[in-house]
Amino acid sequence: MDLNLLTEFVTLARHLNFSRTAQELNLTQPTLSRHIVQLEEELGVQMFRRDRQSVSLTEAGALFLPEAAAVLTRYEAARRRLQEYRDGIAGSLILGCRWIYHGELWPGVLHRFRQEYPQVGVRLISYQQADSLREAVRDGVVDAAVTLRAQGVLESDLQGVDLYPVPLVAAMRESHPLAGRPVVNPAELAKERLVVPQTRSGEGIPALMRGLFGSFGLSPAIHYSGAGQEEALLQVQLDGVIALIPQCYYPEIPLPGLRAPQVAGTAGLFQMTALARADSPNAAVALFLRLCRAQVKQARLTAGAAVE
Repeated sequence: MDLNLLTEFVTLARHLNFSRTAQELNLTQPTLSRHIVQLEEELGVQMFRRDRQSVSLTEAGALFLPEAAAVLTRYEAARRRLQEYRDGIAGSLILGCRWIYHGELWPGVLHRFRQEYPQVGVRLISYQQADSLREAVRDGVVDAAVTLRAQGVLESDLQGVDLYPVPLVAAMRESHPLAGRPVVNPAELAKERLVVPQTRSGEGIPALMRGLFGSFGLSPAIHYSGAGQEEALLQVQLDGVIALIPQCYYPEIPLPGLRAPQVAGTAGLFQMTALARADSPNAAVALFLRLCRAQVKQARLTAGAAVE
């Protein structure tokens, strides 16, 4: 059966008016009438009662209507799925992430992705360390990841989109003289006992710190801890040191007894980045990264408009 005949039948059953139906379907009225007769002959039953004043469904037509509408709905769904398959949209996206604060852009990206591509199944896997996230991307355990990345050139086996810069904060006891300041500068911190958490792949962190303090002609003694941010914050509480950590790892609600002013001049040291393998065959990854770029561009335009 020609599906166009079903479409014409369902549309006429909705309007019960040949003229209006023909106009909507961009047909002539005689053509529509001929097609309805063709359908009735094919099925062997009369679908409509027609006279000069009105059109109505017969009992057979009323019985056939929901079935015809269901066929068209299923056909449209199947056609759409094939279109998505052809365009590489259907599939799944396994996304690695870790809990972050001051999230800003990336949760909105994920929400929009789910809205625009509901047919792509999204699964989130939580990780405790940025190192583990990067390794999971390289090993193919996850398709993509949203993680913190130190400034510098991205490795050739990875592709990514920088979502937003993440500054450092200086976590200190609330009794410290600098604790009441919203921003502190490196020169003020150079006199303090400093702790910087360093992950397994954080060989570049000391170089970042040397560059940060070196721009002020300073070279403070910094202890690079192999522990995580949580352990560093505990050390602040117990020993009175100051921990320099990315803002995304410091809770939005201040920890009891601690304050964390932002460190001036550190906005470009780290980036929250959406990462994937450069050779990823998953079409959903390309869609996700493309949406990330669009969201970053929109955020910049919005920020520029706000400044103006």
